[in-house]
Parts: sequence; structure tokens; C-alpha cells
Amino acid sequence: MRVLVLVCLVATSAFAADTTRYEVISSGKITGKHLRWSHGPGQTSYHYEFNDRGRGPKIVVHLKTSDGLVVERTATGHDYFKAPVEESFSYANGSAQWKNHIENDKKQAEGKLLYSPLNSVPAEIELTLKALIKAPGHQLDVVPSGKLKATHIKNHSTKLDGLTIELELYSFTGSGGPPQYLWFTPKHDFFATISGWSSTIVEGHSDLIEELKELQDELEEEYFYQQAKKLTEVTTEPVAIKNVNVLDIAKGVIIAGQTVIIEDGKIAMIGKAKKVDVPAHATIIDGANKTLMPGLWDNHVHYDISQGLYHIAAGVTNVKDMGNSLDLPNRKKEVDEGALLGPDIMVMSGFIDFAGPFAGPTGKIVGTLEEGLAAVDFYSDKGYQQVKLYSSIPVDWVKPLAERAHQKNLKVVGHIPSFMTAERAVRDGYDQIIHMNMVMLNFLGDTLDTRSMGRFTKVGERAGKVDVDGTSAKQFVALLKEKNVVVDPTIGIFEQMFVNKPGKLANGYSSIISMFPAEFKRTFYYGGLPTAHDPEYSSSLDKMMKMLKLLHSSGITIVPGTDDFPGFALHRELELYAQAGISNAEVLRAATLVSAKVAGKDAEFGTVEIGKKANLILIDGDPLKNISDVRKVELTIKGRSLYEPKSLYASYGFGFWK
Repeated sequence: MRVLVLVCLVATSAFAADTTRYEVISSGKITGKHLRWSHGPGQTSYHYEFNDRGRGPKIVVHLKTSDGLVVERTATGHDYFKAPVEESFSYANGSAQWKNHIENDKKQAEGKLLYSPLNSVPAEIELTLKALIKAPGHQLDVVPSGKLKATHIKNHSTKLDGLTIELELYSFTGSGGPPQYLWFTPKHDFFATISGWSSTIVEGHSDLIEELKELQDELEEEYFYQQAKKLTEVTTEPVAIKNVNVLDIAKGVIIAGQTVIIEDGKIAMIGKAKKVDVPAHATIIDGANKTLMPGLWDNHVHYDISQGLYHIAAGVTNVKDMGNSLDLPNRKKEVDEGALLGPDIMVMSGFIDFAGPFAGPTGKIVGTLEEGLAAVDFYSDKGYQQVKLYSSIPVDWVKPLAERAHQKNLKVVGHIPSFMTAERAVRDGYDQIIHMNMVMLNFLGDTLDTRSMGRFTKVGERAGKVDVDGTSAKQFVALLKEKNVVVDPTIGIFEQMFVNKPGKLANGYSSIISMFPAEFKRTFYYGGLPTAHDPEYSSSLDKMMKMLKLLHSSGITIVPGTDDFPGFALHRELELYAQAGISNAEVLRAATLVSAKVAGKDAEFGTVEIGKKANLILIDGDPLKNISDVRKVELTIKGRSLYEPKSLYASYGFGFWK
């Protein structure tokens, strides 16, 4: 495979005169390259690579077209997490065949069709667009399954090489989720894909990114504004949930046969169904045989307007944002006002990292301690509640940054910086540790460079040998308790990385995989980190689960977060807590009342209690008996707003749980 990649790179040089070059831009810096060249009529090749904190793909694709359709495709190289890529596709005589590391299949088909690569590169979408433009309704069938449609959105005049040209913006739909937008030339050659995190654009024209992003943002925002209007039922009259079983989170018990009255977005009355007078003109909701409980909290998200729907549909009504672009306060305001769909953003975290090859992808990237202190001041002035320190922060900076943050009444959370132990980070001022691998790294010493993949692979290889019952672990846990340090484990991420296998359904999704559109289903068969250390990785996940149980049983405050697929990943996180031996009542308390307390918002949220804001969910089941019933959300209430998850999911092409 390495030989193939080398040959392809040599070919790139040989066809330099025919090569179109693109730049991958992240945080205003070039982080990768993308090339396209031709070998002759109907033969196109692409090279794509970028570096994201030591991660990133390096893929070469060869395509052969006939009558505008891709009839042969090969891809080689490695993916984002450095796993080998070797993918092939062919289509001839009505038979499509494809093979990759999770699939080896074929399908008979009539007429024209498209292949959806498991490992694609941005510019090859141009061939897809050209095929769709020729198709009736600009739509074609896709293998392995589904359909794809292209829609011309608008033309835009801009300057390119000193000349005024037209660029064309197209949306792509049919794969599930919201529309995806990409920019093309008038000949429908790929020009750019633009996003707030990373963009790929024709070389030398990165100065157009902000211009194109502004135009694209306007269209995307209008889509999501309309989404909120269409899918939100705003109540002006009281709401009565009758004959419902109310989960008393504080006591961990169900109170049966209750009627709950909501007025002006707050809980106004709770009592036995027969004794509560339902106000005239109230909206009546039948809660028979269902459980009413506080809305869930996800304590590790990076809010994006395209993801708000997933949170709400899954019953997530409150979140902590753990690092985002600097327009987060404006996004929060739009969510608060109901213009955008999404959970209440209760905590904003100001992201800070040290400039360099492994710097984080957003927020304030600083080159000196003085710049770091100024970043703390900036976030304080903008209304943030905490700062998040990232992996490249110099060890000696942690204490002064934490002192400045605490002076500003900001909490300090984050990754444990490279070459630092969690113990020292706590002593230097950390209030919260994010990710269970950062906890386990504490026992692997302070000599590891964990700015890139090492923070995953070293833990996977070595954490299985950590003695969670030993003196070191007990002393560390005692320190966390002494300092009132909170832990956000995001343990579901490490289940995915350490034990999921290519071609096998990801753990925890067998009961709901039928909900997902075809393209989403494939991602749950992708597998975890590439490794020759399967036993060690499995053992390390087992030790992480035991550490989670130790932290909880020792009185350390645990708040569930995901840093992953909104909604679905939180449900899995809670299931894992229960599997670790934490009672369902304690798991649910962590995801509601405890999370609200840590955020300083338990006077408003976290329990079904008179006077509190009505951030509530109605579940068709009893999560006290079966924690997986948290997946069965039939209604989400956020103040005056009511949401039907079934309709929310359907708008993104998803089914509903059964």
C-alpha cells in the first residue's frame, strides 16, 4: 500500500501542468493540501491530506468515468486516525461492486447510480455533481443505499486571478441530516468547501473564505431559523400533563398518578391527578404509563446550529459548551430567544491553547503567557463561565492562568497539558478534568507527549496495567475530593476507540440502528483505533470503567458529557455508567440535578419541582428500571416550547425508536 501511495505522488509531479491545487485551512493556517490531476479522458486522480493535532488522513483516489458516471474507483492511504485505507468500486453491465474495510458487497441496478465512498476526498464531489445535473430531478440512486439530490442555490460574482467570475453554490440532500453546501466553478469543477472549523479551497484564494462563509452562513442560518419555526410549538396557554409518573430525582423514586401543570414556561403545580384542577384552555398531554423527568444535560458539547435538533430530539435540554468559535455568545442568544433550535447553553468555555503544530482548532491560540492571561480577560469580559486549557499549554503556565481565571470568577477545566500529570494540574488550579484518558494518564508519568495521538494510543496500550485499587489511585482520588474537582469522563469515546471492530456494529446501538439513514448506519460499523494491541486496549477500557466506579463511590462529582454525536452518544454514556456499577438513580441524578448544581443552576433546573423552569422530558418507559429507556423520549419541553422527537428526527431522514 505504501508503494501505491508513492507511485501516485510521483504521478502528481509528472502531471504538474494539469494539476489543480487546493489548500486545507484551519484557524487561518494552511494545515494540508489537496490535488487533482488527469491521466487522460475519463481518468481523474486526487491526493488529499491534512494535519489536525497529529491526526488526519492521507488518501489518493483514482477514478474512471464513462458517460459522466464513475465506473471505477480506488482509494489508498490512511484515514483520520491513521487506519489503512484500501477501497475499491466498479460498475459494469448493471452490477455495482464495492469493497472497503467494513464492506464487501455487490448490487444489481438499473440505469445510472452513484457510489458513496467510505473514505472520500472533497474534490471528487465534482464528478457527483456533474452526474446529478444530467439526471432527472438532479437525483440519483446511491449504493450501498439511498438517494442523493443536488440543488443549485445561487451564483456569486467574485474576483479570481484578477478576473470577475461566477461561482456556484449547490446543496446536497438525501443522505440524512441538514443540507450540505459546496462551491463550484461555472464548469462545475470543485472550488471550495467552507466551514467554521476547516475549509478546503483553490490554492492562493484563502482570502475568499470569509466572503464565501458569510454568504453560506446566511443561507444556512435561514434554513435553521425556518427549522425552529416549523418544529417548535410555542405555548401561550397552560400545559397539563395528566396521569403521569413523575421521577423524583433527589430521592430516586417514581411518584405515580400525578398531574403536572406548566404555566409561563415554569412548573406551577404538581399533585395527584384526581385532585389537580386543570386550567381552562390548557393543552392536555396524556402521560399515562409514561415517566416525566428533568431534561438531560450534556456537559461536553461544541454547539453547532445543525446539531441542535439532535439534542432536543434526544431529550437534552441543557448543555455546557466546551470550546467554540468566538461568536458563541451570539449563538447562545439566538437559542435563548428561540430563533435557533437547541438546548439551553448553560456554560460557555473559553478555549485557550499554545500556538504550534498541535494547537487546537478554535478559540484563542496564544504564543506567550501574557497573551494567555489576556485571553482569560477576554472570555471574562464576554460573559463566559470558565476557560478550557488544551494539550499544548506549557506546564508552567497552568498555575498563573488558573489564578487569573479564579480572580475573574471563572472555573478552569480542560485537557491535562502534555508532560504534566493530572495531580499537578489539580494542585495548580484545575476545577474539572475532561476525558477519562486524562485521568488514566496521571498514572503513566509526566514524560509523555500527549498533544496528538499519544493521548489515546498510550492509554490504550498501558492503562490496563494501572492498579485502580492501589495506593497511587486512592491518593489521587483523595486529592480530587479534597479539591472538589469534577470529572467529565466521556467514556463512550473510549469504548468506540478501544473495542469497536471494523465491520461489526458499534457497541450499544443494536436496538436503535434501524433509526438511522443509510449513510449514518455505515459509521457505526467503521471500528475504532487501528491497533495490534486488542487485548491491551480492551483491558484499558475495563480499567477505565473501574476507575469510573471508584471515582463515583469515593464521592467525586461525575458529570456526563460526550464530545460526540449529539443525543445518541449521551444515552450511551449513561448506559456505560450503569454498566460500571452505578445505580440507575445515581446515573440519572448525575445527568440532571448534579449537572445543574455544578453549573450553579440547580435553583432553576434539575428536578420536577414547583417554580423551576419546565425543561422536562416525557419517556415511554421507566429509566429507573431500565436505563436504556432514556432513549424513548416522546416529548421534550423547554420552557414554553414543546417538541415532538418523532417529527424532529423525520425532518433529518431518521426513523423513530420502537
